[in-house]
Amino acid sequence: MHSLTNVDTFNKNDTVAQMSRCSFDIHVQEIFGTLINGATLVMLHPRGTLDLEYLSRVVDGKEITYMHSVPSLLYHFFTYIQEHKNQQAIQCLRSLCSSGR
Repeated sequence: MHSLTNVDTFNKNDTVAQMSRCSFDIHVQEIFGTLINGATLVMLHPRGTLDLEYLSRVVDGKEITYMHSVPSLLYHFFTYIQEHKNQQAIQCLRSLCSSGR
């Protein structure tokens, strides 16, 4: 977790969206890593990552600066953003990480 801070993947000024289910190890980084580094954590409602309209509203409204998700979800999310001409929803996003399938 400290290495992510050292390379400025996320820092104390970031607002992080909790994207992973608790059954995935990245869930620990999203929650504890965010809090240890003093950043702000935004918890999505259950299945919130599957509701792309809701997710885009949260990312915009909470000014999310850091997200970590699987490539397939990011593909669908950014396709949704593009199709709905909603680029302002991601205007604050400065760091994006992806792993898994």
